[in-house]
Amino acid sequence: MKSILTLCAFLILFNLKGLSQENINAYKYVIVPTSYNFLNEPDQYQTNSLTKFLFEKQGFTTLLADEEFPEDLNNNRCLGLYADVEKHKAFLNTKLQVHLKDCNNKVVLSSEIGESREKEYAKVYNLALRDAFKSFDNINYSYQPSAKIVAKTTTSPSQNADDLQVQEEIERLKKEVEALREMRLQKEADDAKAIADKQNSVVDQEKIDLDVKEEKPVKKEAKIELAETLKKENKSDESIQTLFANPAANGYTITDASSKVLYHLVFSGKEDVYIVKGQDAIVYKMNNSWIVSKANDSGVSMKTLNVKFN
Repeated sequence: MKSILTLCAFLILFNLKGLSQENINAYKYVIVPTSYNFLNEPDQYQTNSLTKFLFEKQGFTTLLADEEFPEDLNNNRCLGLYADVEKHKAFLNTKLQVHLKDCNNKVVLSSEIGESREKEYAKVYNLALRDAFKSFDNINYSYQPSAKIVAKTTTSPSQNADDLQVQEEIERLKKEVEALREMRLQKEADDAKAIADKQNSVVDQEKIDLDVKEEKPVKKEAKIELAETLKKENKSDESIQTLFANPAANGYTITDASSKVLYHLVFSGKEDVYIVKGQDAIVYKMNNSWIVSKANDSGVSMKTLNVKFN
């Protein structure tokens, strides 16, 4: 009884091998993609070039997906098998398996899982791929045209193995877009934090409502005190120096008569209020006058600017 079961198992395996052999021999070409989805770059660590080389050793006519295809393959992409390498999850080692798929993305043949415990990527992928190809050593491939496959034609000359390249390009662009999106979000967060820090360091000390439209009536005593402060700040000047406001990116530059830049103003987001770049200061408009307010160790100093806008 045991002998009969053993014989049956042998015959089943023999028939499956023969069926697989017949299926493989019916295909004229093997097309290898220029990149695999578990790697970040085309032909990284020469995995794709090595795949092409190992298939050629088995007797297959092998092409990379970016090569110029023969006319018969252009007209009938079903003449080719399309190679793919799958990376299996593993601990402390790398496992790779090679698949051959037909033009309908159906797996025709798969290798055994090859593995390696090398630490360097260039070595581990090379050794694991070679180990997987060992299961192809006894295939004895020989192209034998199949009437069923040869009779097929591609519905459009543009529908050939170039479809693989298009898909690869789409995946690559997806990765680039995601990386750019993350960089943009990080930059926006950094810029928002920098502006908020500058505004808080000045506005919190000033404790002044800078929105002119919503400004509450100021008490007479406060107006007198502000006028006295400004008078003290400017009393050393016999006359207020005339300055010039020149439009710049996101604000103005304030220069004197000699074109020397005294302030670089950046728009704060509120009407007639600007942050002074590189200083703990702001410039804002009050009662048709422009005031520069600076934070220092002794408190806050204010000065009226005689600014002409160009």
